[in-house]
Amino acid sequence: MTDTRPAGRLGAALIGLVLLCAPALAAERGTPEEAQAMVASAIAYYDKVGAGAAFETFNKLPDPEFRRADLYIFVVAADGTTLAHAANPSRVGQNVSGMMDVEGTPFGAMFLEQATPEGAWVDYKWQDPVSGEIEPKSSWVVLHDGHIFGCGVYKVE
Repeated sequence: MTDTRPAGRLGAALIGLVLLCAPALAAERGTPEEAQAMVASAIAYYDKVGAGAAFETFNKLPDPEFRRADLYIFVVAADGTTLAHAANPSRVGQNVSGMMDVEGTPFGAMFLEQATPEGAWVDYKWQDPVSGEIEPKSSWVVLHDGHIFGCGVYKVE
């Protein structure tokens, strides 16, 4: 039996809308594994074409290989200078070493200190491009050929 009252129909419609939108929202979110794979792909591309061509490609908008959903590649030199940023190429040339999140976490310095050839996760808070809100984030950072390649994921439920 179907509920014909307006509130019942509205409730059913809202539930249906949430169920329809849930896969789309999930598709806008990258996973830690996807972030790690994107960094590995960026490093392989860098090794194949060289720094100049790789950084030029990473800075193109949009480039689905290096910017997808809420995932994007960034590359930082050992001195902290941003060399590539797939989500915001205007950051190229900026130094991350003094960057802190809203709670004072010095995540830029942490990128420089914690990145290894094996990779490391750095936790901080940053503005989520999907929600526009400040959210917990973890970036996978890998030191390769004197550069730090990174990609972060938002820890949003």
